[in-house]
Amino acid sequence: MRVTVWHNMVTGYRSGYRPEHPMLPVYSYSAPHGPAEDQLWRAVMLCNADEEMLDGRDREITADYRNKRLRSFSPGDGFSVIAAGREHFWVSNGRALVPLETGFTMLATEGGWGSVPIGQRVAYRVPMWDDLTREGYFEVGHRYAATAAEAAALFHGINKDDVSVHSVFP
Repeated sequence: MRVTVWHNMVTGYRSGYRPEHPMLPVYSYSAPHGPAEDQLWRAVMLCNADEEMLDGRDREITADYRNKRLRSFSPGDGFSVIAAGREHFWVSNGRALVPLETGFTMLATEGGWGSVPIGQRVAYRVPMWDDLTREGYFEVGHRYAATAAEAAALFHGINKDDVSVHSVFP
């Protein structure tokens, strides 16, 4: 299973997530298969822990997260998990991880202090829906999404042939 950490890019995001808030993928790692919720609570801990208090793989993930100078996971931030060929999404309200029925509505196209995007910025269309050009950061080149079209399709829960990629920015 692949876990991705998403930061809410709205100032004052700690009040919670709203569909109009742009979300930015900032970190991902492979996690053991099992119940997604167990891995998500582990991810909350890893994004907020002091690496000195951990050992093994948990310590490595936390140290890498901190070395990238990413801010702590906070209310309004979210996660996605790729499992069984589908990406599932959750947001934190500060007390619980709330599942979303679909991916995040808005994707951020730039980072900020403590929120550095991972992946590649992609401009794409989904012609079966509309003529809008969408943009967002997608992690490309892992076993679940080898191409930008596959990554965008995975995010939206559609077939890769239904995505038309216009540009992939370096």
